[in-house]
Amino acid sequence: MNKVHNYNLKLAKHNTSTQWQKQRYPLITSKCTENSLVNQEVPISLKESYCGPCPKDWICYRNNCYQFFNESKNWYESQASCISQNSSLLKIYSRVDQYFLKLVKSYHWMGLVQMSTNGSWQWEDGAILSPNQLTVIEMQKGTCVVYGSSFKGYTENCSTPYMYICMRRIA
Repeated sequence: MNKVHNYNLKLAKHNTSTQWQKQRYPLITSKCTENSLVNQEVPISLKESYCGPCPKDWICYRNNCYQFFNESKNWYESQASCISQNSSLLKIYSRVDQYFLKLVKSYHWMGLVQMSTNGSWQWEDGAILSPNQLTVIEMQKGTCVVYGSSFKGYTENCSTPYMYICMRRIA
């Protein structure tokens, strides 16, 4: 993967840069009703994106809670960190429900691994990757995937340190 990182998008904390808060995207909203968000074009402010079903400092978007970690860990350490927070590594359920992930500008571990038995790609929860969820691009000989942007994942050695994204579904 040549370890090229672009750290333009940092969503993890409430103290996000003023420049980011001034940008306008049809993404995150402050309206939260019955565990779902109404997509409205509003200036992004992570304080406004907090929604009761998500832990504090996590991003609530549609039916999911997200936390972007800027610390680098290997895939297994990243997975353990997410599990310790009652979540899992990023899973793409649908492009519509996770549209804002198109803006991610650096590589993050996600919960997708290649099965040694048959070579298929499988999410942490055991579900098989479907073609409409994510495009996997083979860059390195690896059995884990980092999320790049625009619903593309890149193969990588699982022991390579990257930042990671934890998520949990809102029931």
